[in-house]
Amino acid sequence: MPNYNFFNELAEKWDQMYLRDTDKIKTMLNLLYIRNGDRVLDVGSGTGILIPFLLEKTGGENIVAIDGAEKMIEKAEQKFSGSAVRFIASDVTEYNFDPESFNHIICYSVFPHFDDKENIVKRFSRLLVKDGLLSILHSDSKEAINRIHSSSDEVSSDSLKCPAEYIPFINRAGLYEEIVIDNSEMYMLCARKR
Repeated sequence: MPNYNFFNELAEKWDQMYLRDTDKIKTMLNLLYIRNGDRVLDVGSGTGILIPFLLEKTGGENIVAIDGAEKMIEKAEQKFSGSAVRFIASDVTEYNFDPESFNHIICYSVFPHFDDKENIVKRFSRLLVKDGLLSILHSDSKEAINRIHSSSDEVSSDSLKCPAEYIPFINRAGLYEEIVIDNSEMYMLCARKR
């Protein structure tokens, strides 16, 4: 389970602390082929970094943003009040979603924070419709992510591994890798439910 207290304490200054490369975000999301009307779950949404891009791609409907750090979700809700986004302050492992609820489940800059990665992937697989896509995205390299995490006691053990280490249990969950990018610019591991 992510360290929600740590993220709650940073919520007010998060957007100033961690500026994201919007061009990289657009590039990654374009590779997912999110269509108008697709149902999207933004896991660990934080202050809503992906929301403007997702609103554009989905036509503004069917987006669920979930984060266990309630102050992060409050910040996102303030930023995007008036939108049709459904904000949920809850741990994604505990929230009761209906099976096969989403076309896309996106974990942007959150996957290293899950303790039991195999079980969370199984859960995500159950929540995806047939042909739905699970996407683990980072707009930095795994080396950069791991360096940032190792410098903070609160998240020092939250590391991102090579895609090859995740693919076996992703496959066991009924998902099959479709996009694998692990370079000095970004990290993408996207797997489709068959």
